[in-house]
Parts: sequence; structure tokens; C-alpha cells
Amino acid sequence: MIAFIWNNIKFKITDIGGGTLGEDIPRHAHAKNSYELHFIISGKGKLITDTEVHNLKSGNFFVTGPNVYHSQTADKQNPVKDVFITIQAEDAGKPNAVSGVFLDTCFCFYDNFENKTAKEILKEYREKRIDYTTIVSALCTKLLTDITRLYLPPAFEKNTAAENLNDRRFVIIEQSFLYNPDISLRELSNKIGVCERQTQRLLKKYYSKSFREKKREISVKKN
Repeated sequence: MIAFIWNNIKFKITDIGGGTLGEDIPRHAHAKNSYELHFIISGKGKLITDTEVHNLKSGNFFVTGPNVYHSQTADKQNPVKDVFITIQAEDAGKPNAVSGVFLDTCFCFYDNFENKTAKEILKEYREKRIDYTTIVSALCTKLLTDITRLYLPPAFEKNTAAENLNDRRFVIIEQSFLYNPDISLRELSNKIGVCERQTQRLLKKYYSKSFREKKREISVKKN
């Protein structure tokens, strides 16, 4: 078992693999603190979650985290070829502003993502040359940073050396509105760990809008 530490969190790599997916993958979800990183190298297929369907193609990247139910269907004529890496956060109790964002984002999907690092990880893992575990660990820390940079909005504080809880709350709010536009004020308050009144204050601070106004803005953008 390969382990590494990234931004205060100890992870273990529970699986690394890749190849052609010629068969359907039934609906399932991963365990607490478990994240599977998927990199589509070529081919076609479909990723199905409880809320959306994505057509898979070369360059796609997605993360399926804890309790996100999903399945995949294979294109029999041109099946997907992928690389996947499964990691488990062994101690998720003290995340910083960066690792907290990764842990709180249980699903993402991007059309274009550089998969060179994932390919290198798979190659090192399969060849098992001298000290390959050090190389795999180092590449995984780079990969998690690259992924989390995708999550962070432009306004996120660039210098994260010092802990800033409100920076993290800002990112959680951004992700919540992006991936769950129907979220309620109570649900959002629970996610960021403050009361509803304080949530309203943060929304005024970040957006100069109330919760209702922010929801209305999202509804207009969707339509």
C-alpha cells in the first residue's frame, strides 16, 4: 500500500489501473473518504450519475467521491480506454484551505485535462522499478494540486500558507451553487458550518447579494 501526505492529509492509494472498458459498470458509490480519479484516454461511453449523464471521450477527467452513485455504459464499437487511481484519506480531520476543498468536492467532470501525470503514475506502478513508491507518491501530490486548482475560483486567496477558514467557506459556497443549484439555505449553512444568519452575511460579503438573490441569478443563467 502506497501512502503519501498532501496538505496535512494522509492518503493511501488503494488501487491504480487502466485499460479498455468493454463492459458496463453497474451503479455503485465509494466509501467514506474514498475518491476515484478517472482519466479518459480514448474511446466512447457514458457516465451516469443520479442527476446527469456525460458522454465520455478522449481528454475527459472526472472524480467520483464518497456516496456519489454512478455507473458507466460501454460503447461496444469504440470502448473507453482509461487510467484510474483510487485514494483514501486515512486522516481527514485537519485539512487546510487547499485539501479541504478537494475533500469537500465529491464529484467533478471536466472536458479537457492533461493526463500525462496519470499515465506516468500507472507506468511506474506497473513497472515497479527501484523506489517506484517515492515516484508514485510525488506524482500523486502533484496530481491532487492540479485537480484542486481546477476547483478554486479566481478570487481564491493565492497564498494559502496561513489557514483561512473563510477562504475555504467561500470555495464551498461556490461549489455548492455550481453543482447543486437547488440547495437550500439550511443545507448550505450546514455545509459551511455556520448559522443561516451568518451564511447570509457571508453571501453579502462575497457577492453583495442575499441567498434568494443569488439563487435567482443562478436560475436566470440556467435558462
